[in-house]
Amino acid sequence: MTSATTDIATHARDLLRHRMQGMPIPLAGRPPLDIERAYATQDEADHILRTERGFEPIGYKVAAANPIARSRLNLTEPFHGRMYRQMASASPAILPCPAGFFQAYEPEIAIRIGRDLDPASAPFTAAVIESATDAVLPAIELVGTWYTPWTEAGAANLIADNAAFGHWIMGEAVTDWSALDLLDAPVSLSIDGTVVATGTGRAVDGGAFGAAAWLANALARRGRGLRAGEYITTGSVTAPHPVGIGQHAIADFGRLGTISLTMKAG
Repeated sequence: MTSATTDIATHARDLLRHRMQGMPIPLAGRPPLDIERAYATQDEADHILRTERGFEPIGYKVAAANPIARSRLNLTEPFHGRMYRQMASASPAILPCPAGFFQAYEPEIAIRIGRDLDPASAPFTAAVIESATDAVLPAIELVGTWYTPWTEAGAANLIADNAAFGHWIMGEAVTDWSALDLLDAPVSLSIDGTVVATGTGRAVDGGAFGAAAWLANALARRGRGLRAGEYITTGSVTAPHPVGIGQHAIADFGRLGTISLTMKAG
């Protein structure tokens, strides 16, 4: 095992230790990461979660799926992380809100892949992804990280920390979306009955299927393909909204459905 590989493994275990024990991750003194090493760290953490802790991957998240989000992180393209069954819940959900763990609500349109996509068939278009999709569904991703201060973490650190994936709340799957407007139908996020953010599916690059096509192509560059049954949550369609203890959140996607989530002290 090379020194670089050892460093990545050590870093991955350190990030997981902070997550599992609910400990802030200080940024001071941490070695700088580039994007390649950040994904290598994410991959190592995924290997540890699957082989040592029994976590079951269920798909991927797409982050920074619009130019505004990317400009804040000095990125030229989105980034991605993994989702796990142990970090997913059906709506309505009641979840803990640990003190010190930065979280934000992100209403997102998610899709479920209906057939395997061979990476050798890349590049994929939004139309190809739509043809390979067997369901769409409303969702809220809780983005979350223990980095302190999280605003100074930067893209590479967030990627290493599984793209700041906190938890995923999923709504009912819709298998016939032909009559739904997934680009321009309004979406709202309400907290305790007050609308705090609005948006549309156009808020992410190319809509849900365009964002998923970016993911499929990014994975293909690394020799990976999407598999039947995997979910992709495709990026926030409203501005993210910080999570507060005791809040009741509702993301209303109109005819696509709603997501209900209550945060409790934890």
